[in-house]
Amino acid sequence: MLKKLFYLLMIFSFCVSESYSQENDFNKKFNIDLKSENFSTIGLKDKILSADTENTITEINQNTAKSKKSPGLALLFSLVLPGAGHFYLDRMDVGKYFLGADAAGWLGLVSMNIYGDAIQDDSRSYSSTHAAINDPGNKNDDFYKNIGSFNNVYEYNNDKLTRGEYSLLYNPQQNFWNWDNTDNRNFYESQRKKSERVYNNRIIFSSILIANRIVSGISAFFIANNAGKSSSALNISPELLYKEDLSFDGVKLNFNRNF
Repeated sequence: MLKKLFYLLMIFSFCVSESYSQENDFNKKFNIDLKSENFSTIGLKDKILSADTENTITEINQNTAKSKKSPGLALLFSLVLPGAGHFYLDRMDVGKYFLGADAAGWLGLVSMNIYGDAIQDDSRSYSSTHAAINDPGNKNDDFYKNIGSFNNVYEYNNDKLTRGEYSLLYNPQQNFWNWDNTDNRNFYESQRKKSERVYNNRIIFSSILIANRIVSGISAFFIANNAGKSSSALNISPELLYKEDLSFDGVKLNFNRNF
């Protein structure tokens, strides 16, 4: 009986000793003072963070700082090609509108050139047939404008003599024309003016291309400048406006700020 009791006391002492030893090792490993007044659950969590975890957090912070893109480069890219700055910033959700507007602007500009050239060529061919123009390929724009206002070269010269504009007189040998009838001259003039209106529309599309680059650059600059900030960012996107007959009516700029 005494031997059994002795063995039990020995086992109990050994268990207590092991438990105390492990507790001390744990405290020493994580530098924890259980008697300290500053000991808390939060403090315990802070102390048991491993060195690898801390290094990982540092690397993430460094990579985040390095990932911030340059607002100046974003602005420059968008001035060269609208939407390119947003592509640089991984924000094509905004840049696609600027890129689409630029494509539409170039398409409109090229279309106006082609259409205007076609109308002009047809009108000049028409005048060559009905006004007996000699050497039509070597005449300037002023000549083709004047033949739409006068029935023949002699009527034109008389008008200039009356006005005293002697330097504007034509040599009938080199700049001859004589319309077969007034209706054909009026039709030619209407076609010539139509080609001028088409050419004038190029100014609209040229303005769109320039304005789109400026707005795209500003938008990319703001997005890059506000990247990583908790404050709201200003987004600018253009919108083409059309009338009820689907003719072009202007450009609308949308300013959006997310809070």
